[in-house]
Amino acid sequence: MSRLTNDAHAISAQWLHELDLVTLTTKQLEASGLLDPSISVDVVAIGKASREMADAASSVLGERLRRRLTICDEASARARPRTPDVVVGEHPIPGERSLNAGATLVAFLDGPTLAGATLFLLSGGASSLCVVPERPMTLGDLRGVWDAAITSGVDITTLNKLRASTSAIAGGGVLRHVRTARSQSLIMVDNVISGPAWVASGMTYDYQPTRDEVMALLKRVGLDATPLGQLVLEASLNRASAKTAPTAHHENAVVAQPSMMLEAAVAETRLRGYRVVDMGSQVHGEVSDVSARWAEVLRAEASSNDAVAILGVGEVTVRVRGAGSGGRCQEFAWFMAKEVSELGRDAVFLARASDGRDFVEGVGGAWVDRSTKERASGRGIDWSAVAQANDSHSALGALGQLLDGGHTGWNLCDLYVALT
Repeated sequence: MSRLTNDAHAISAQWLHELDLVTLTTKQLEASGLLDPSISVDVVAIGKASREMADAASSVLGERLRRRLTICDEASARARPRTPDVVVGEHPIPGERSLNAGATLVAFLDGPTLAGATLFLLSGGASSLCVVPERPMTLGDLRGVWDAAITSGVDITTLNKLRASTSAIAGGGVLRHVRTARSQSLIMVDNVISGPAWVASGMTYDYQPTRDEVMALLKRVGLDATPLGQLVLEASLNRASAKTAPTAHHENAVVAQPSMMLEAAVAETRLRGYRVVDMGSQVHGEVSDVSARWAEVLRAEASSNDAVAILGVGEVTVRVRGAGSGGRCQEFAWFMAKEVSELGRDAVFLARASDGRDFVEGVGGAWVDRSTKERASGRGIDWSAVAQANDSHSALGALGQLLDGGHTGWNLCDLYVALT
């Protein structure tokens, strides 16, 4: 591997060595007052980073922890031995285990407790791992909404607003079940468009959309004139009629966010001698549009003779038109393979999923360099055909340019690195 490729791999992983969840959790619990020795706490952790967040909170709270419920994905469950508090849901599409997790959550919160506060620990993936559909929606209907969102290519916030409109626990609904005097959320942010308010479909943020707002959301995903769209609308109206004020005082706070990952990457990049072009921690948009913007910056910066790094964090959108296999990072890398092949200078692009899974099990992202497109052609792999079929996983796998994946315990969007 070239120096550029080695550097891209190292830069994209540096944040894993620098961010410490216990330190971040301690800081936020101190700020919230939950480290008061007189306050005992029930902990509810939901999401792809739930086990790590629950462990961090437990180590900080010590004997003040009363009860604990952790709802995670299968990768988290396999990462280490299960404990009695762990319930496993499904991701990215909710299933029967997700329904069970939702019922378990409501029963946990509705049950008797001696705690003085409830601490919610929320991370990405919670929207599908734990579901309680509002009538008349069913599990199959929730899956239909997810399919429509993926096909239409809408951003994650639009999908989460639709999820909240059809949920008895999202959009602040879960707070109706809190029985302690106060509650607090610590949120690991993975939404670059709307921030903490739409992690876990706004589970601990009040959301009461009007009929017109729901109709606009349905139109964006092509469901406005369909039977499924009518069910979504009915569910949103039923949800609104059932809405009651929460019984506890609630506050929301951020425990970790994508910019922290970017800061670590920028520092490591400068240590390696690159001039940094910072694209920020809100990179988003349709993958072809984002890759075109990055290519434009790359061409402009490549006109100099120095070593340049272009860094950003975010979440591109992939409109699925083909029947292939891939993920956001793999698709972004495949689009950038064409751009760097035309740069006229050595370059590498790498995209890494912070949670260690770029949709495909065992894949954490992908990288490409100046030779990728030509080597693909030599193997009979047509760049355009792969892009149209959304089959970046097969193509990059054949070229040996996938990143190994595995559960990281974090969920802070994706990190993008371009070096030349």
